[in-house]
Amino acid sequence: MAGNKHNTPVIIKYPFWQMTVSNPKATYACVNFGEAVCPNEIKEQSICINGDIGTVLSDLR
Repeated sequence: MAGNKHNTPVIIKYPFWQMTVSNPKATYACVNFGEAVCPNEIKEQSICINGDIGTVLSDLR
């Protein structure tokens, strides 16, 4: 299935970014190999981990 990988933030990430902006107590967490990013508006409320989620979760154990 061909597609633009940059469509994903619109579908999945954008609503979470907006929820984080509107709630100062919220923390946005992103684990993504090669694209662990967040908007500057929520940078101080974010945890971005550039890595494979399987490896990251395994390392947390």
